[in-house]
Amino acid sequence: MMQCKVMCLAAVAAVAVAGVAMACPMERAVYVEPETGAKLHFRAAESWEQAGMTKHVMDLDLPDGRKLWGVVSENMGTSRDTGNLFLGCERPGPDSTLPTEAEMAECRVWSGVVYALAGSRIADTPYPQDEAPPALILSDVGRQLRYAVMDGPQDAMWDQFNLESCTE
Repeated sequence: MMQCKVMCLAAVAAVAVAGVAMACPMERAVYVEPETGAKLHFRAAESWEQAGMTKHVMDLDLPDGRKLWGVVSENMGTSRDTGNLFLGCERPGPDSTLPTEAEMAECRVWSGVVYALAGSRIADTPYPQDEAPPALILSDVGRQLRYAVMDGPQDAMWDQFNLESCTE
């Protein structure tokens, strides 16, 4: 009986450790929009990408092969996390000068609030090392991208992205 208790406790502990290991940090999360298959990839920000209140760096792969780049920024807890996606201008690199707001506006194709969705609750996006939520809502991304980059309403996506995988 005592041997079973020890082995059972060991098994429960192993399952608990495996569950923690399976958690995906936000900075490695990959989300998919179920209607179009568009994929939203998060990654760790490089030092030059952490200007201002940048919380996350992301790429959106569209079904037609185009790739948009973007960021999610926080506002010191006084507002909701906001996201921006860009197409038609280069992502700033380690040796480039930061573009002006006017230059960024020319290639911004989406700007909106980003919410985490877990169960029936919405929340702010977690920090990069925290566990990725099961879904994200990028408010109005579908409509804005439809008019900015899509060929027509048949290519439009919705605003919810579901956690699909975790990159290594």
